[in-house]
Amino acid sequence: MRRKWWLGGAALTLAMSAGTAWACADAGCEGGFSLIGSSQSCQGMAMLAPGNDSRINLMLLLADKGNRPMSSLKQSEANYSYVNQPTVFVDWATLRGAYFPEAASAAGDAAPAYSGTRCQSYQQGGEALLAAMTANRSLPAGERSALIAARGAAEEVCKQATAYSRRYGNEKGTALPVFASWPVVSSAAGKEFLGYIQAADAFYGERWDEARQGFSALSASGDPFVRETASYMLVRVEFGAAQTAAYDEYGFYDGNAKVDQAAVKRGLQALSAYLKAWPSGRYAASAQGLVRRGLWLSRNYGLLGSAYARMLDRASANEEASAELVEEIDTKLLFNPDAEAAGVEGAMLLAAKDLVAMRDQSYGEGQPKFALSAAELDAQASRFAGQGELFTYLQATHAFYYGRDFRRVLQLIPDNAKQPAYSNLAFSRQVLRGMALAELKDRNEAGFWQDLLGGAKGPWQRPLAELGLAMNWERSGKLASVFAPGSPVSNGEIRSRLIDRSAGPALLRTIVTNKAGSAEERDQALYTLLANELVMGQYTAFGTDVKLPVADRKSTAAIFTSGKVSDGYPCAPLAVTASALARNPQDVPGRLCLGDFLRLQGLDYLHGKYDVVPQKNELGGYAVGFPGKRNFRDDFYAAIANDPRAAPNDKAYALYRAVMCYAPSGNNDCGGADVPKSQRKVWFERLKRDYPQSTWAKKLRYYW
Repeated sequence: MRRKWWLGGAALTLAMSAGTAWACADAGCEGGFSLIGSSQSCQGMAMLAPGNDSRINLMLLLADKGNRPMSSLKQSEANYSYVNQPTVFVDWATLRGAYFPEAASAAGDAAPAYSGTRCQSYQQGGEALLAAMTANRSLPAGERSALIAARGAAEEVCKQATAYSRRYGNEKGTALPVFASWPVVSSAAGKEFLGYIQAADAFYGERWDEARQGFSALSASGDPFVRETASYMLVRVEFGAAQTAAYDEYGFYDGNAKVDQAAVKRGLQALSAYLKAWPSGRYAASAQGLVRRGLWLSRNYGLLGSAYARMLDRASANEEASAELVEEIDTKLLFNPDAEAAGVEGAMLLAAKDLVAMRDQSYGEGQPKFALSAAELDAQASRFAGQGELFTYLQATHAFYYGRDFRRVLQLIPDNAKQPAYSNLAFSRQVLRGMALAELKDRNEAGFWQDLLGGAKGPWQRPLAELGLAMNWERSGKLASVFAPGSPVSNGEIRSRLIDRSAGPALLRTIVTNKAGSAEERDQALYTLLANELVMGQYTAFGTDVKLPVADRKSTAAIFTSGKVSDGYPCAPLAVTASALARNPQDVPGRLCLGDFLRLQGLDYLHGKYDVVPQKNELGGYAVGFPGKRNFRDDFYAAIANDPRAAPNDKAYALYRAVMCYAPSGNNDCGGADVPKSQRKVWFERLKRDYPQSTWAKKLRYYW
């Protein structure tokens, strides 16, 4: 038997890992610090957006239907720091944990035995079997004990399969064990229970024909448990057999195209027979899930979509099962490439699909490309009967991202920014209106965001409104308003990014000396101020600002007064070095010592080639706190090596460090532009030739 056991397990969790990539963070996802959300993003927002993880969109809609918008999530409801101190963006796992904190806490517990595999039902099935054997008065006690022992020993098939997958991963090629030490029983009841145990062993061992024959033979069993369970297990047998050929050589599911449709048909017939005989049986709820699995396996995605639409109508946002339903819909329908052409029913499901179709597929090349045209969207009007605000939001989203018709967005979404609280949809509508005001450079944009803050009470809602306001103030030259006393922009992520990227020297000094601010924020401002002054060559200003107080001596801001300045070349304290450079920017020891400090304290990245600069439409990408060209230490080394006034030891150290900029990767880690390897060879040979007795010539053995 070829091995594919671990992927053939839970009926409705198959291919979930692949679905996660489709839904959110695949290799091409983006993630800028902005409200713009048309491209598939690695981060989600507390608003309906095309770039969101589609599970977030569907959960937000489902929560609204259950009168459980994000604003209803109280801090006492979820003991998570991300709810009490929310970030600007949110991923699916975090959002799910906020809505269902108890389930999120339980997720950290040890997983049940054989979780996520076909054998996950082994333990529970054993308990039910024991209860049935105990209740059957026709089963002799000795036979019952022998049967229980045999079933326990037969568990080896599950143990070995689990151990193999943990050791070798999802790779085919090992045979599962076949249990052979079955007890001898003589009573009619004992023979039926033995037949059931043997058929179940064949099922767990993927011996489908044997399992089918065994369970079929029990259709007229005298024991009610055996009779019903055998009927139910026939469904699982056929669905398991149907997928045998659908796994590739590594044990990964290869799609439904290779599914044995004859086996699926037999499984659906068995399922119909079970539900007809036991409409309220012990497996009735699971059987309903198997109905959806059968539709999925048979590639009947139209009926599957209808089933999901009905379930969404009935689902309760107060139950964790609603999040499981969202995940199932996402993987089985929304991001099933075979189901792309299938229509969907229900406004909620259709809206989720439309938002996915409005993702920009141009990947930054040319005009935006959407899979849904404005005409196609407009034609859906009748399908959103009674859901006018949802439909006009979709139209406005299309107009914003594709049509770039921002005035139409304002027409479709009236100003409603002065509410005490918002549903998820209502909040999404107002944020999109604010985004349109920003694109139009409307003079009332800042006031709109400030009005919206009053009702943005849910986790991750207020940070989005604050982001809109902060971006407006950055664009309009009012960045100081973000940090003014009583500022409505309190989110730490937003303030930190502006300190790091946009704040200039004067504002940073104001933040550093604001005793009402947090120690963390004050020290970040001080670090940003001093680091930029050093790399931009503003040595006189550094000499003054380095005297500003450090709020926490353990913070990174303390490196400028107590950090390591050298590891071999003799250097004065940093303040002395900066003073020398203020008097003479070409001071040789000063530049070498500054280079050592930048290297040892990790400051080569700042404004360097590996520094990811925010785009203009992102927070921190508009205002430039420290304009101009920074100094890179590789430039120091090249200049000093060719300076006739430099001392021999200084030249030797400069050559040594110039070569070491490329160690060991061959890339320039000193922040500047790369030079050819031939030039590095010249430096290396010159050091060895001209300064052979220097410490640095003796230390350097290679060039890269």
